[in-house]
Amino acid sequence: MASPSDRFRQLIFYSLVMGRDAHGKPMLGLVSSSRARVQPSRRLIRDASGNEHLASHVIYTDAALTLLHRLWLPGEDTSDFNRARRPVAVDELVDGAGVVRFRKVWL
Repeated sequence: MASPSDRFRQLIFYSLVMGRDAHGKPMLGLVSSSRARVQPSRRLIRDASGNEHLASHVIYTDAALTLLHRLWLPGEDTSDFNRARRPVAVDELVDGAGVVRFRKVWL
């Protein structure tokens, strides 16, 4: 049986927010890459606080992403923090044994 990650043919980059500097700008950890599937989306998503956001993209990946990560879409400059996107919601999809197969990240 084929794994869902077999369909991840794009490459995204992500980094964990480690804290904030003296000016309040987020400090990022090391930038990592992962295979993913990126799709444009226009869906209304409710975040953990109950606020509604219009998602611009949905990303399917097997990387262990959380709401504390910042992501760059394929082709974006990872040295430019202003291009990094913050996830609105992260859904973990599990198989019958309870193992996380992949994550669905809403931007």
